[in-house]
Amino acid sequence: MRYFSNCSILIFLSVIIHACSPFSGPVDEAVSDSYYFSKSGNDICYSPMGNWFELGNDQLNADAESFEVIAPDFGRDKDHLYFKSYIIDSEADKNSFTVKEDYIFFDKNHVYVPFDYLPYEFRDEHQHTDHLWIVEEANPETFEKIDSDWSKDDVNYYYNYQPIDVDYHSFEVLNENFAKDQNQVYLLKDFQLLTSTIDAPTAKKLTNRYILDKNYLYDFQEYQNGKVVDSLIAISIQNQGDLRIIENEYLLFDKKIVYDGFEIENVDASTFQVVKLPYTKDQQQVYYYGKLIKGADPVTFEVFESPIYTRDKDRVFAYGEVLQEADVKTFGPSDDKNSLLYRDKNHIYRGNEIVTD
Repeated sequence: MRYFSNCSILIFLSVIIHACSPFSGPVDEAVSDSYYFSKSGNDICYSPMGNWFELGNDQLNADAESFEVIAPDFGRDKDHLYFKSYIIDSEADKNSFTVKEDYIFFDKNHVYVPFDYLPYEFRDEHQHTDHLWIVEEANPETFEKIDSDWSKDDVNYYYNYQPIDVDYHSFEVLNENFAKDQNQVYLLKDFQLLTSTIDAPTAKKLTNRYILDKNYLYDFQEYQNGKVVDSLIAISIQNQGDLRIIENEYLLFDKKIVYDGFEIENVDASTFQVVKLPYTKDQQQVYYYGKLIKGADPVTFEVFESPIYTRDKDRVFAYGEVLQEADVKTFGPSDDKNSLLYRDKNHIYRGNEIVTD
């Protein structure tokens, strides 16, 4: 009996799929891998990435001779403008519709973003039956995208494609959490800006997360433990000139250590050091993600190759908690170096659990 190799099978399947393809070829492969001429050449098909076998194939009933691809998901013929396989003549001007960099779409009247390109929560709140979101007030002649969150034209700044009420000439984005103008410092929440009492004239970027004003260090957390809290955390700082940033995670100033927006309690800042992230220690205590590992000895504390596990002279820890029943002297990686399992003379462990099967 003759057997095909895996390679032969793949080639065979590729030939079969190609032979059964409903397409005669792409319309403009350099622009889109989703628009194709039908097998007869008399129609246009929309098939995401050409994967008709799994993702489907929609016929547009378009005029194949005049059809042109505008962008990966946009096309037009002499009669209609298309988004994917949908006719969107009522949503935008067919003749002037075009695309600029970063997939922002324009016609003579408006700036557009397809709803399919926007986050789900935004779509749930704003989408009705249309396929295009009109960027309110945007000037199509001057509109430009700054980054994934910010855009501007000659009059307004836009946060997630929505105009914001700020002083245009003095406005600046400080980092991922804060922006300001001459009057206000703003907290960057999903799809909106919140105002604050932070001192705008002295507000400045510290890191991509934190900012400073003349008196305080600030952190804004929209979420904590998966819940929306919109928490602005302010920590007083006396000597900004001596502030140090350790491993891009820990802020050291005024004998304080700040991690994840909160001051680590009872830490000795003068002896604080990173063991191996996320583990740190001072001369008396050991910390896991800024939280105290109760009873851990900083002198003998060590981190295993898998950072889940650590030990000192007396105990083994998993995720910063004592791993019950673990034997500190014989605990270590299993024989398979790539395994997620660790073992001692008594048990095999996966995370903080004993493997029983």
